[in-house]
Amino acid sequence: MSQELLHPTLESTPSFTLPLLYLLFAIGLSFRSRILRASFLAIILAISYRTVFYTSTSEAPMNYLYATCSFSLFFSALDFLAITDPYTELRRIGQVESTSSMPFFSRFMWCWKLILTPRGIGWTHEPTNVIPPRPKPQSRISFIISQLPSTIILIFVADASNLLLRSHPGFLPGGPSIADVGPLMRFVNVFLFGTSSFYALQLQYKLLSIMVTAVGLSHPENWPNLMGSWSDAYTIRRLWGRTWHQIMRRWVSAAGNLVAQKLLRLTPGTNLSAYTKLFIAFLISGIIHQMGDYSLQHRDFWAGGSLTFFLLQAAIIMVEDGVIALGKKAGIQDRKRIRLLGYVWTASWFALCLPIWVDPYFHDGMASGKLFSPIGGLWKGDWTGASLKISLPLNY
Repeated sequence: MSQELLHPTLESTPSFTLPLLYLLFAIGLSFRSRILRASFLAIILAISYRTVFYTSTSEAPMNYLYATCSFSLFFSALDFLAITDPYTELRRIGQVESTSSMPFFSRFMWCWKLILTPRGIGWTHEPTNVIPPRPKPQSRISFIISQLPSTIILIFVADASNLLLRSHPGFLPGGPSIADVGPLMRFVNVFLFGTSSFYALQLQYKLLSIMVTAVGLSHPENWPNLMGSWSDAYTIRRLWGRTWHQIMRRWVSAAGNLVAQKLLRLTPGTNLSAYTKLFIAFLISGIIHQMGDYSLQHRDFWAGGSLTFFLLQAAIIMVEDGVIALGKKAGIQDRKRIRLLGYVWTASWFALCLPIWVDPYFHDGMASGKLFSPIGGLWKGDWTGASLKISLPLNY
């Protein structure tokens, strides 16, 4: 049943919603006045709220995209339009001219570059300690050619991951819980969901880097890998802080600093300050994903599990830090066998808690969209992959 029949008051989501939000963000950021910038933040929030609660595309995955992108943009705008003074605190690497002294159009272009670089690549606030190394300076043609082999591999890896995921009844609309499987399959669930998300995002990023570089809008060295290495994921903190994308790091950190230092006046560098900022970061992530959960079917806002799931990540990281600190005091050193234990611990944690997030997320239709499957097309002539069902050891 379409969402229009379930919710007759929902209007169709305008296709220009996201471009409009980006445009408003860039225009608002171009003003020197903080009051004017804050007024644009209010407009962005109003449009984002309306998009999630009063409109629908009639396709659950597209609703999720609009919801999460809208509120991601809002929290990014909260940083640049309200929390941070971008003209005094943010600069491009090598920038000499003061941003506030630039003509309006030059400031507008400066703002576009800032907004479209959420990880701060090429800016003085780039978190170089957690971002993968940048590609070496090279010609556009050389960069594009170098990206093609890994992109082709990613296409097939991402497709295989999606085909496996869609062969699991727990990941289908209205299916059983992904916890209703054997103990071994709980770990396979983590693998299926983690790899499908990881490689799909990496593939989209690779394709974008090729297109943007090909038309001359960016340089090859501005495109380090979106994701870090799986080898870094031997703690839950490192998985979220190094292996996963760092697109949200800048603006969740800004909000955390606002709460911890300016509102609560906590001493910087203390555990209380650090963990306050950690919880704020995961709270924001939870809110963004909860908006996406609600938008899938526009039912009970609290039916989604994102907020609970992401706040649990902050709580378990705090526990994990304590255990690691005790281990160091006991003389346990960071060695290969300890890291191996860490990988088992991290996988076990997600095998336990992933259903909280994933069950409502997929049962409301996140995997209901059409799939383009090169494997299905080459193997069976089915480019949607709908006829490919892979047997999984669900009872083990």
